[in-house]
Amino acid sequence: MVLKTGICRWLKGYVCLCVSGYSAERFFNLCKSARLNYWKVRRTREGCFFYLSLGDFFKIRPLLRKSHMSMRIISRSGLPFALRENQKRVGLAVAVLSFFMLLYAMSLFIWNIAFDGNYHYTRETLLSYLEEQGIRYGMMKYKVSCEDLEEGIRSRFPEITWVSARVSGTRLLVKIKENQVLSSIPEQDNEPCHIVAASEGTVTRLIVRQGKSQVRVGEPVGEGQQLVSGQLSVLNDAGEVVRSAYVHADADIYARTFYQYQSEFPQYHMVKVKTGKKRRGLGVAAGSFRMRILTPDFEKNTWEFVTDTTQLHLFEDFYLPVYIERITGEALVSYERPYTAAEKEEMALKVQEEYLKNLMEKGVQIIENNVKIQEYGVSWKVEGTVAGEEQIGVRRYITEFEETSRIDEHN
Repeated sequence: MVLKTGICRWLKGYVCLCVSGYSAERFFNLCKSARLNYWKVRRTREGCFFYLSLGDFFKIRPLLRKSHMSMRIISRSGLPFALRENQKRVGLAVAVLSFFMLLYAMSLFIWNIAFDGNYHYTRETLLSYLEEQGIRYGMMKYKVSCEDLEEGIRSRFPEITWVSARVSGTRLLVKIKENQVLSSIPEQDNEPCHIVAASEGTVTRLIVRQGKSQVRVGEPVGEGQQLVSGQLSVLNDAGEVVRSAYVHADADIYARTFYQYQSEFPQYHMVKVKTGKKRRGLGVAAGSFRMRILTPDFEKNTWEFVTDTTQLHLFEDFYLPVYIERITGEALVSYERPYTAAEKEEMALKVQEEYLKNLMEKGVQIIENNVKIQEYGVSWKVEGTVAGEEQIGVRRYITEFEETSRIDEHN
């Protein structure tokens, strides 16, 4: 409230006055009766100092005469006095006017696009869709139809259940809510099939829900070997096979499997070491224009730069197409040297962790793993073996059979 009052007074203009005489109390009573806008009254030996609005300044002369007071102007402040002092500075006035006209022109465009609530779909995916719809940075705001955009996002991305798009300032803000459950239930597969081994191993666990098991726990199996048969024999009262029925084999078959991996590296590698010298700078980017100012490099070193970019904005949603870059560079020295024993162990550990991570993502439970480093003249290798347990059963559909007879699971 105080800030708003101060801005209004500055826009209208005000003066600081000093009045002196024998009837100061009567003068201020007359000002109050006349409803003049004055404030900050301060009494000194020289007189009474106070501030008065410019509009009421021309009304106090009759009051001064009635109270037999004299007046002295101490200072003038506000927009009217600033304009009068700078009325001959045409260039400044044109610059200020051009600045505000430029701000108004930039306020007609979209300079920032923000998403809120997206977890499944990345920002790049959503921006790519907006680009397909003709919505991009620097487009006119009036061309953005928030209703059409909301409907289009819901139609294009089925996992998004709620969308709210709005344009505020120079910013397009899209808030979305994603579905936390599956949008559709996968269809049940009932096609007749066998279960065969996807890789070789030794069977450790066997749970058959439908079909006829062809292996036992502890039995080694090879890749492609049939584990559970989807072909069942139908017998008559005499125990003779009269026909075959085909079912969708269903089972969980776990086996102990083994994997081997290796990675080769040269004995020497390039090393970059920071010398401790730094360079700092600033940059400005606007569209295709970019300007950078860096501290000079007199020694012609190799530098590694890190840039922190910030988009300028006047208010929360009034973004400008101008980016400020804070640049930090560190000097590097490169040379070639052999791997140390500690570095080789670290590299071997990284290779091992990456390989084990890929196996676990495939559902392999790691039981045992070993890694070793072997020297081979100008190179060295990381060699490892992994023992794990995993499901090895995969479906192999039955495409040809003499008689198709499906057995209901409920039976």
